[in-house]
Amino acid sequence: MFTVKGRTMIITGGAGNNGLEIIRRVLKNGMNVGIMSGTHVKAQVAVKKLLDELGEEYSKQLIGFAQNPEAPHNIGTYPEGITQSDVLSWIYDKFGSIDVVVNGSGGHIRKNMEETDKAFWAHSMKVVEAAFFNTKLALPYLLESKAPRVINLSTCDGRNGGYCFNPSFAAARGGMIALTSEMARELGPKGITVNSVMIGHIEGDVPEEDKLPDWEREALIARTPLGRLGTPEDVAGAVCFLASEESAFVNGACIDVNGGMITG
Repeated sequence: MFTVKGRTMIITGGAGNNGLEIIRRVLKNGMNVGIMSGTHVKAQVAVKKLLDELGEEYSKQLIGFAQNPEAPHNIGTYPEGITQSDVLSWIYDKFGSIDVVVNGSGGHIRKNMEETDKAFWAHSMKVVEAAFFNTKLALPYLLESKAPRVINLSTCDGRNGGYCFNPSFAAARGGMIALTSEMARELGPKGITVNSVMIGHIEGDVPEEDKLPDWEREALIARTPLGRLGTPEDVAGAVCFLASEESAFVNGACIDVNGGMITG
């Protein structure tokens, strides 16, 4: 059991299976969670799913909002003029702190070099932009925390180019790893640790178009020293460690959760 009780995590990408498992794990360890999803509806669906599963008693520890109320698809959901800064202040007001920022957004559409145009490239880079500004907006709260943490989720694509041809996704994921290193150096002197989790192929958390046919799945398993693919529980374990008191001297690290398929 990791020491996180009474602290508050904000998480983007929390409505996916990896995010949901992270939230389950920290809720059971006594942490508060603010889910920040692409839309308010998506956040509320995630909250309902978790409370239906875990019990209404966890409603005191859980809340959900759209990450960016100003996005076109969120117009009309919140009063005019509401911003992401307001969302963070609502989470802070409910729980009394924001201690851990998990930047976990990550959906994508697979396109090779020939298929990738400037618009799609720019769209792929939004994941790095969102992680930076989410952390920047949370910084005043992190500076108040006794155990501030930033955790960026990336993938193997950011180190070795990925399993499939997908240049914009690989570049964006590499950007997340580089951003982690920079933030660790800049925020470390302020007492804030910044680390990343580099994820391999996680079964149960990929879109339908990325599910592997049996022959390809077996080939990928054959390349993985542990002899299996990952699960959301594997991701949650690494994130919970980095969010905890036990990781206090870990800063600028990239924890590989890929079964040894990529090392070094």
